Amino acid sequence: MTTNPLAALLLAAMPFTASASTLTLRVLGQESLPPKWILREGQPSGVCPDILAALEKAEPNLRFIGKADFRSILVIEHGLQAGTVDVACALLDTGHRRAIARPLGKPLYIVRQRLAAAATDPAVVENLDDLVRLKPLVNTSRGAAYIGKLRSLGIAVDDSTGDNVVNLKKILAGHGRFFYMNEETLSWLIRDNKLQDRIKLMPAVLREDPVYFWVGKKAPPGAAQMVEGALAKLHASGELARIYERWTRP
Repeated sequence: MTTNPLAALLLAAMPFTASASTLTLRVLGQESLPPKWILREGQPSGVCPDILAALEKAEPNLRFIGKADFRSILVIEHGLQAGTVDVACALLDTGHRRAIARPLGKPLYIVRQRLAAAATDPAVVENLDDLVRLKPLVNTSRGAAYIGKLRSLGIAVDDSTGDNVVNLKKILAGHGRFFYMNEETLSWLIRDNKLQDRIKLMPAVLREDPVYFWVGKKAPPGAAQMVEGALAKLHASGELARIYERWTRP
């Protein structure tokens, strides 16, 4: 069998590309939300980057890009709606998100919502009813899924920033009495910013909510099926639970 020299030359000159069967999906990191997403020296780490890496290992034809591009939750939602973002990792379930994307399979894990307060604050808050009776100003992260719920209870909410270190510092400055956020992020930020002597985590868990992996409704055909299959493997093997435990244990 003879080889066409021109064809061989062209083949050798072609750059390496992924297999035609590889499905590349765009994701964005979520800013100011450790340990779910952490960016240090341009490198992403945390719960979601580890989940994405595990998905790629479980399904070799999956590839995620954009992990080091950190944006607000509002930008992520807009991207899902516009089709410029294909997937989102570990988001709470809301009506708006279901309108623009699909949650896949079982929850990735459960988040527990708590309050942070100044260390000297004498308040006792055991539940949301206690919070309503106190009538405080509560800081939350801009675009958080629970803002509407808090406001529907008559709680005054300041969601003017997505920078959660700033939200903690607002408590110390007297702008807002509490900061409402998941306990993993609160614990991480208080410890990472060495605020243990100035800010405390209130003991009561106010809500428990599942978070899901989402695929946008404008994602490439077959994306939901492929990702859902890989997620099922990670659930079955216990890998998702191990990832979450690794990043959230004290």
